[in-house]
This record gives sequence, C-alpha cells and structure tokens, in this order.
Amino acid sequence: MTSHSTDTDRLLLPLPGGPHRVGTQELSLLDPDRADPWQTSRRRELMVQLWYPAAACAADAWPAARYVTPSVAAHVLQMWAEEGEEFDPALHEALAGTRVHAVDGAPAASGPLRPLVLLSPGLGEYRAGLTALAEDLASRGFIVASVDHPGDAAAVAFPDGRVVPHHEPADQEGGATTDLETRYLATRVADLRFVLDQLLAPHSSWYGLLDTARVGVAGHSLGGAAAAELARLDTRPAAIAVLDGSLFGQVLSTGLDLPVLLCGLTPPDPEDPDILAGWDQLWPLLRGPRRHTTVHGAGHMSATDFDALAGPLGLRDPDSPDDTFSFGTLPPGRGIALVREVLAAFFDEHLMT
Repeated sequence: MTSHSTDTDRLLLPLPGGPHRVGTQELSLLDPDRADPWQTSRRRELMVQLWYPAAACAADAWPAARYVTPSVAAHVLQMWAEEGEEFDPALHEALAGTRVHAVDGAPAASGPLRPLVLLSPGLGEYRAGLTALAEDLASRGFIVASVDHPGDAAAVAFPDGRVVPHHEPADQEGGATTDLETRYLATRVADLRFVLDQLLAPHSSWYGLLDTARVGVAGHSLGGAAAAELARLDTRPAAIAVLDGSLFGQVLSTGLDLPVLLCGLTPPDPEDPDILAGWDQLWPLLRGPRRHTTVHGAGHMSATDFDALAGPLGLRDPDSPDDTFSFGTLPPGRGIALVREVLAAFFDEHLMT
C-alpha cells in the first residue's frame, strides 16, 4: 500500500447520543514520586483530557475542540503504515482537523455530583482515539478522563512542545508479552491510580463536581487489562469495562468483586485463538455483577474513532484480512455506534443508579 484514496471532508466523529452539550479541557500532570520508565531521568508526566456536560448558556461562546496536533497525527498514521511507507503530510493535517463535537474550555454544567469514567486506550493508541466514546458518555451526564500513557501511546504532545513517541515492547528474554506485563501494564495501572489521586483530591478543581463513590474505568485492548488490574489493587473503581484484548496480571488469580463488562469485538481467528486470552480464566472469578457480550460483525478497532475515520483516510480495505480483524464486516461507523450503546448501558446501570 503506497497510496490512498481519501475523502477527508468526511472526517467527522459521530454525534453523541445524550442530551448534554459537551465541553473538554486538557490537563498536564506531573507525578513527582515516579520516574518515567522510558526516560528515567525525568519524572512521570501524563496528559489527560476531561470531557463533561457543558453549561448550555456558555458553550456556544467557546471554540470547537482540536482533535490532535499534526505532529501527533503523523505518528498515529505511521503506526498504520506498511514498512517503508510514508503518508502525505496533507493527510496528517486532515486527521488533526477531524471535527469533534465538544467545545474547548467551556465551563461545566451545574447540577448533582456526576460519575467519573477513566478511559485507557490500547497499546500504540492515543487518548484522542477514544473521543467518540468520551463525547457520548459526557453527553449522557458522565465526566470522562481520557488518559494518554506516554511511551506506549502512538505519541503524546505536551504543552512545552515535546512529543513523546511510541516505544515498542522490548525484544527480550521471555518475549514482548513479558514486557507488556512487567512494564507496560504496571505503568498504565500506576498512571490510572495517579489520575484518580489528582482528580479526586480535595484540592482538585474537579473535586466538587465528582461523586467519588461512582468511579468507572473502561479500557480498550491493553487498556482493558489495565482497568482490571487497577480494580484489583484499588478500591475506588465501582465498575469496569474491558473492550476486547487479552488480560494479564494477578487479577487472573484473584478475581474481582465489582461489576465487570467483558465486551468482545474481534471476530474468531483460528490462527490466533488467544486474542482474548484470560477471559475464560477470569469469568468464574468475577464475584460481582458480570456481563459478557459480543458486538457481532465488529473488529478490534471498532471501539475507536478509526471505525469512522479509516474509510475517509483511505485506510480501510474490505478485501484485506487485516481489515476484517480491525473493523469486522459492519458498515463504517456502525461498530463504534454499537460499542457506545453497550458501554453507556453498562455504566448507566452501575454508576447512574
């Protein structure tokens, strides 16, 4: 694949399904107590994006939110490239200009304390790639924190202009899976715990808006494994959702007591039957309300914005087996619509009531 037929005028995320207008703000967080595992001379820094119901009277006065910077878009597209392939920089600009529905910096709507949902993307993905999920949940009354994990994200841009690219799992004794479990997973769990520390602390500007007893965590792919391990170690999550991908860690031995959603997206693959490794092992160890559902016809990336964006970007080939794995057989945009319905229904049941 060396060229792409694009229709970038259609780079628009699906409309949120709830009644609220959505606002968004970026947070840059520094953890003074942790070294970055990929740059040990630096303390761990995170970028978090908050999505929330916006005050209706002020929302129209604020600008539309930016999707990603062109530099992050370039890294994202390169993750999709075949070996030696380079994308036209115009495509970077097009992806960066994807139209979202949230307004940047709008004040939050007043009202009762709201549930918080953390979102953790898949390995090599990025926080903005779950914007369609975040906007939908925020439109339904949740406050959502999408977390970038520098080092395993496609790229993370910081306010000082630095862009931290993706680091491939190490080729070491024990293989990449060992690195996923010992470094990537542990780092993600520590990231999520730190974000909770910051958002739920009394000094946080969000503290007075959040119901600290109603915290959900949803993760796609490796983010799902992080959500499960976080729930094992931390009592603050009240419900978690795993969106496709294998599970790792001690949770497979201990199980969980809180409500858990296991949402499968990937079509069965005889050559890789373990794409959802750990699900059968964890299921009997779930002692709280549990739900195991499959979005039939979806693919692994159907939880992400690329379910809607890959076609206009020229990155979707229905005749390719890789395309079937990534997007399934549903029409473009249908997969993410179904995932949003499943996720909203689960968190409505366990965090809104």
